[in-house]
Amino acid sequence: AESFNAKIKAFRAQFRGVKNVEFFLFRLTTIFA
Repeated sequence: AESFNAKIKAFRAQFRGVKNVEFFLFRLTTIFA
């Protein structure tokens, strides 16, 4: 889980200010729901 969180942090840092943040969160919830 630790490395996974690191990946998400890096991914979010990569797409900082992206317009489809809602879509990104939606994808996260669909992946883990």
